[in-house]
Amino acid sequence: MRSPQVGQRSAFTLIELLVVIAIIAILIALLVPAVQKVREAAARSQCQNNLKQIGLAVHGYHDVKKRFPPDRLANDWATWAVLIMPFIEQDTIYKLWDLKRRYAEQPGPVGSAADPCPRIVPIYHCPGRRQPGRLSVQYTLTLGDGSTISARPGGIGDYASVAGTANNQGTLRIGLPSGIVNGVAVSGNGPFNNSGAGAQVLQFVSQTDFGSIRDGSSNTLLVGEKHIRPNSMQGKNEDRSIYDSGNSNNFRRFIGYDATDQHPLVADPNDQNGPLVNQRFGSVHPSICQFVFGDGSVRGVRVASTLDTLTRLGLPADGQTITEEY
Repeated sequence: MRSPQVGQRSAFTLIELLVVIAIIAILIALLVPAVQKVREAAARSQCQNNLKQIGLAVHGYHDVKKRFPPDRLANDWATWAVLIMPFIEQDTIYKLWDLKRRYAEQPGPVGSAADPCPRIVPIYHCPGRRQPGRLSVQYTLTLGDGSTISARPGGIGDYASVAGTANNQGTLRIGLPSGIVNGVAVSGNGPFNNSGAGAQVLQFVSQTDFGSIRDGSSNTLLVGEKHIRPNSMQGKNEDRSIYDSGNSNNFRRFIGYDATDQHPLVADPNDQNGPLVNQRFGSVHPSICQFVFGDGSVRGVRVASTLDTLTRLGLPADGQTITEEY
């Protein structure tokens, strides 16, 4: 009878195999949340950098023009996201734009090399929400004279200017245009709001500069992460082109409260049916929404911040002191 060889070992028992599997499962369970946290930290950092670049571009525009960029030249015309392009190293795209013409009447066949609308600018996308690549859905725009025109597909984005508590109360406001409507020289927004095809903005003036931020640039919001309802993602409704002011929720949002509406930060990125959520700011980053402030700094504002605090952050010259943590 042979004696067992030295070092010979029997195969794993079933119990030992189950123990090994259990250990591996525990390690995976511990690793997955850690990986998710690392990914979220990286996405939040990149989003912060995007906003930093936008803030620097707004400051660069001010350095050159001595005014802040308007949030749009006139209703239906180009937005701030077009105007700051030379200051984010997107001058090639900027030169395709004809700022005289409304978004839907840009030159060049739709989708051609001369069409400025379907241009994707990576820093306008939060990587925590999506990657660049999609365009807005083409839709029919009704002009002021009742005629209709097709608004072509364009680049979308995850950021919006802070309009304050209601239209034109923030630091970036609609421009004061002058130009031609129906062959007649006009000035002011009214004629352009009621204009038909072919109207042209020949000049515009911004309404604000650093002197307008009387509450302090470090206490005033400029641009932040906008909430997008899940069913509107990828180019519909409030996720239309960030270059197109034909739908105001694309490019600017409200914050705080006024006499009629309340605009807290949206806490749940999956909120589809909350009141006025398509007009509010909201982030995919847990517990915060990131903004670039007037001084160029980027900070996360807690989604639980009070309406009083949000109102004071959104208004550049209300004279109110911010007394609460945000």
